Amino acid sequence: MNKIVPVKAENNTFDGSLSESGTIDRKEFMRQVGIGFGAIMLMNCLQSCSDGGEIPDPNPTTTATKIDITLDLNSSDYKDLKFKGEYVIVKGQSIIVAHTNSDTYLAVSSKCTHEGSQIMYRGASNDFLCPNHGSEFKADGSVQKSPATTPLKKYFYSLDVTNNKLRIFE
Repeated sequence: MNKIVPVKAENNTFDGSLSESGTIDRKEFMRQVGIGFGAIMLMNCLQSCSDGGEIPDPNPTTTATKIDITLDLNSSDYKDLKFKGEYVIVKGQSIIVAHTNSDTYLAVSSKCTHEGSQIMYRGASNDFLCPNHGSEFKADGSVQKSPATTPLKKYFYSLDVTNNKLRIFE
C-alpha cells in the first residue's frame, strides 16, 4: 500500500497540500472542493449543449394512453347531451363534452390551462368559460380571453345515432 508523505520545499516549509501530520489544509481543501464542483457544472453544461439538447429527467413519468371512450347517451350520467346547448363533464377523464346549438358536439379538456379550475360550456355563445379568473376559450379550445394563454386540448368525436353512443377520441 502506498503511503503519502509530505515533501518539504526549499525554505523548509511544506508546499501547502499537506500539513506535517499528513492532513490536507483548509486552502487546499477549498481548492479541491471548487475543482470538483466546477467539474460537475462543466459536465452538465457540456451535456446540455450536446445533440441531446437537454439533461434527461431523472424521474421520467410514463406517458398516458390516448383517450378513446364511448358515452352512452341513454345513461343518466350523459342524458343531458341529447339536448342542444347542454354539456357534461366526463367522470375520471377531465373532459367536457358539449352539444352545440348547431347540433354538433365539442370535446375539450375540462381544466382551465391557467390554474386548472373546472371550466363550463356556454351554449348561447358556443364557448367555454373558466369561472375562477374569467378565461374564455373558443369552441376549438383556443384562448379567447386571458389570463389563460395556452389552448385547451381538443378531442375528436363520432356519433352513432342508431345506438345513441358518442365516441370521444384523440
